Amino acid sequence: MIPDWMTKYDLFIDIHDTLRPYSEARALLEVIERTWKLKSYFNGSNLGGRWIFQVFSQEFVTEIANIVNTIIRESSSEGPVVEVMSGDGVLTDFLKRRVERPIIATDAKSPRYRIAYPKEVETIDAIEAVRKYSPAVVIACWEPHLSMTAIDIVRWGSPLIWIGDPQSCGHPDLFTEHCKPAGDYSCIKMNSKYALGRHDSLLKNELRTDIYVFNCDESWFDLSNGDTSLLID
Repeated sequence: MIPDWMTKYDLFIDIHDTLRPYSEARALLEVIERTWKLKSYFNGSNLGGRWIFQVFSQEFVTEIANIVNTIIRESSSEGPVVEVMSGDGVLTDFLKRRVERPIIATDAKSPRYRIAYPKEVETIDAIEAVRKYSPAVVIACWEPHLSMTAIDIVRWGSPLIWIGDPQSCGHPDLFTEHCKPAGDYSCIKMNSKYALGRHDSLLKNELRTDIYVFNCDESWFDLSNGDTSLLID
């Protein structure tokens, strides 16, 4: 039996029509996986017609915001937060009231992708956006597969929060010695408890996505309990 709140007009709801608790987001995806196809749901067969790559819940967005705010405080950088390759900009929308700097959603808006780009998402290439804004923090969520953009941003020296599944997005060299961050910093895997992506199996508990941080000092983050969503009120 599918709970009434999960469907409308015989379609599953758009999980990003509002920011839901992790428990609700996971419950919805488990029902979809059990009764239908997650791939179809993520590919736009939902009430909002939205293509979904990463699932955002209250806890996950709070976790990202806390990482952003920690970087801002520890690095003393003065620029804004810039999300590159932001798609429909939903992550930026969810973060706006949670981060301590202005946040700007940007995307090159390639016609290759069936994404409804709102006018609030600035049309600009990722590297051009980094050059234009000199951001305190760059966010990249589900970088296109084999894209070298995140590698270029890391080499540029900007603090980068990279969200996604290393098997399905971005370039594998991002996680190897071929990608040399500025200074002596290494890649920090945040081991998020709340990361859910389009290729995960909830029923098998096979979760492949996470948050990775580049060009930051690991000592800035309390990773002892593996739950950065609780670091800052």
